Amino acid sequence: MALDMLDRFNGSFLGLAAGDALGMPTEGYTSEEIQTKFGSVRDMMPAPEGHFHTGLLAGQYTDDTEETLILAESMIEASGFSGERFADKLMGWGSAWVLDERLNRGVGFTTKSSVEQMLSGTPWQESGLRIPTCGSAMRAAPIGLLYHCDLGIVSSYADLQSICTHCSPASRAGSIAIASGVALSLMGIPKQTILRIASDLSRRADKEFADRLLWAGSLIDLDPADALSAIGNSPAVFETVPAAFYCFIRFDPEEALIRAANVGGDTDSIASMAGALAGAFYGTSWLPERWLSCLEGRERLSQTAERLADLSIMICGV
Repeated sequence: MALDMLDRFNGSFLGLAAGDALGMPTEGYTSEEIQTKFGSVRDMMPAPEGHFHTGLLAGQYTDDTEETLILAESMIEASGFSGERFADKLMGWGSAWVLDERLNRGVGFTTKSSVEQMLSGTPWQESGLRIPTCGSAMRAAPIGLLYHCDLGIVSSYADLQSICTHCSPASRAGSIAIASGVALSLMGIPKQTILRIASDLSRRADKEFADRLLWAGSLIDLDPADALSAIGNSPAVFETVPAAFYCFIRFDPEEALIRAANVGGDTDSIASMAGALAGAFYGTSWLPERWLSCLEGRERLSQTAERLADLSIMICGV
């Protein structure tokens, strides 16, 4: 594999984790509360006292990155996507935090309930909830990286990996959008074209989501604060995924993650998805050392990226 392509794989993993960690301490606050409590967040910070991430240190990530690694490592172990292998690894992860809540890094209600259903014996094909949140989209990047040579396969597997936790049409569409967006970013397609194709591919699962994603891209000429306010920042996939695409398209990559971390609401998910897109598009050169120097699991992230890139050579040939 060309060094540039390997750098983009690595950039996507590191960008996702960096965005997650940057947005971790601000998650759940409004943009006004973030400004009052922290000022403009541009560097890694620990979770504040009394926050639901209290105990996480500067540079540590949340369940967003954990689930992304679980999906990627399941595909490496199975030499491709396997719903059974992914579900098994989710259950292994879930078993740990069922026994010790301190290991639960903010996993959302939808994912938590679905994993608990799998642990109680529900087949993974039937365990997902029809709640349109972004939990399956935030982890979908490895699908786009591995199968980037075939957007049909990317869409199908992004959809399939969603249903074990998020089976609503909108959540499945969000997963397709992020996975296909990462695949297209990896290939260096122009950003507005990435948005349009991601919207078109997500339409197969949910037209309303696809229309909203395309609409978010039309706000580029607005003041960014006004645009992001209009898009929204709740955990709903109708807001988080369009917000991540907007940040990716509108700003240079470092500023994209900073804006996402300061927008309020589901900051870690918005920033992590923007980071996955930006890393696949730009590689690693934009990532500041002040972030990487304290980023949790940096070696694991890079090793996973390299192993997934090696598998992608077998599947895509490049």
